[in-house]
Amino acid sequence: MLGKQWSELLKLIQDVSAVFSITINSFLILLVLTKSPKSLGAYKWLMIYISVFEIFYSILDVVLVPQHYSLGPTFLVIVGIQHKLFGPAGLTVLNSCYWGFFGASMAVFAVHFVYRWLVVTENPLLQSFNGWKIWIWFSIPLWYGLTWVCTGYFLSAPNESTTKFIRENVKEIFELEFDEYIYLGPFLYEKMDDGSIKLHVMPFIGLGVISATIVSSIIIVLVFGYLCYDRINRLVATTSASAKFQKLQRQLFYALVIQTLIPFVLMHIPAAIMFLFVFLDIDLGVYSAVVSMTIAIYPAVDPIPTLVIVENYRKTMLSKDFQFIIVS
Repeated sequence: MLGKQWSELLKLIQDVSAVFSITINSFLILLVLTKSPKSLGAYKWLMIYISVFEIFYSILDVVLVPQHYSLGPTFLVIVGIQHKLFGPAGLTVLNSCYWGFFGASMAVFAVHFVYRWLVVTENPLLQSFNGWKIWIWFSIPLWYGLTWVCTGYFLSAPNESTTKFIRENVKEIFELEFDEYIYLGPFLYEKMDDGSIKLHVMPFIGLGVISATIVSSIIIVLVFGYLCYDRINRLVATTSASAKFQKLQRQLFYALVIQTLIPFVLMHIPAAIMFLFVFLDIDLGVYSAVVSMTIAIYPAVDPIPTLVIVENYRKTMLSKDFQFIIVS
């Protein structure tokens, strides 16, 4: 019964978070389009890109109501098929897309940090964010996401060994028969009756691929984050850049740092802990649902640092006209 209680709590969190996410991200898009300083440049399109991404992420979360579940050397993303708009085949495709959104989120913030570094260094490559070339940058998260989609759909697809391993446990915990849900997830190895270990090669390859995307994203964020911080400090120490430019760049950098910590804390760290427990063959059981909950919360809270830290947006929210509209 505990599994059903977790599922009900998860559904509530996903629904509430989706409403907040769509509302706050839509409001941020409006502010970016109407209240951004002219010096913001192409950065406003990057912020709009992220907000649109997070809105669709929230919608997919509500449509699927996915639940993470860890059992020994496997972790699953389970989706119930009752009361859904799509059948098992469609839900499986959408489940893989859910994997893709998770992977794309890491690349989004990597691109974000690279852009901030190009701006503060006035690098000539910054021109690649103008015109049609900006879509080259926007395509990078799509490639990351596609990698995760393929990993989920092909390398972590349901199979006889995984189904046999998880079937009774899922039935006991969630009170779901096998024909009442679909799942994607790697089954890394199984213990045979003679005590030997049988490795499943394809899931290991898939886990290696997505781990490489995680590591590459983290390295890019750390390297360019440090370079941005160092450059902004040197800008402040000189008079070559205007005070207004320095102030805006510092605001945007701090907003970006906090905005990046949010997915790390709410998505990557919980997921990494779950991966670790899988390798150690330790069951998290229904408590794996915490990962599903934190992922659902992420798009709802991620825009808040930008709204609070960037002065133009903060002043708009604190203005009397805006407060009058909210009260009305």
